[in-house]
Amino acid sequence: MTTTLLPPLLVLVASLWMVPLLTVNAFTSSITSTEFSTRCALPKKGLFAKDKWDMLIDEDEDLQFLGGPPVPRDMKYNMYNIQRQRENYESMKAAGGKDITNDVYARDPEEETFWFVGKIARVGDVTVEKAMARLWPMIEEHSARLRPVELYPKWGKLELFVSPGDSELDVAYCKPELQFEQMFREISGVEDITKAVRSVEIGFQGELYENNEEGFRTVRSADGKAVKP
Repeated sequence: MTTTLLPPLLVLVASLWMVPLLTVNAFTSSITSTEFSTRCALPKKGLFAKDKWDMLIDEDEDLQFLGGPPVPRDMKYNMYNIQRQRENYESMKAAGGKDITNDVYARDPEEETFWFVGKIARVGDVTVEKAMARLWPMIEEHSARLRPVELYPKWGKLELFVSPGDSELDVAYCKPELQFEQMFREISGVEDITKAVRSVEIGFQGELYENNEEGFRTVRSADGKAVKP
């Protein structure tokens, strides 16, 4: 019987090829399948998964938001500004609690239905009126995107109201003492709201729907009072 010896170079190449394979086998045999999936799976954020805000924007690409007053660069409805305002809100609420927050509702001026569209927060001496005026372009466009059937047709003419922070339960029970307060795009005595309020002094967390939610709404009078106390 003749024994064939492999050339030394070929033996070296084969050895180097087997090292990664043996390493992987040793690694996978030492952990469970669940652990392997957790430790080796691709990240779920970034390029590998869409944020719900991305989906909200993508689904409504056919909606046009043209005309109207100029929108400050930091209030344009894009992922960078949306994320920054959401982070602002979360940080402010964590530090100051719900007393510095408000729930926000939008409505078609010709309808009695008020749609919950998100929450705002503010710091320092920034009033809720100033915060809403500063955030107006972002909140109004978010409202129209969130409710394209009910609110988008009146974009540019939507009415925005606020209630105390985290007051959804009281709103649902139509407590008569809880009256919404109407906000306005412009504030008397404030010529340039972008100079009066910095974007880092306010935060907005827009409402998002999951699993075909119908959306929280309430029926109220034009001045924000509960219709059925």
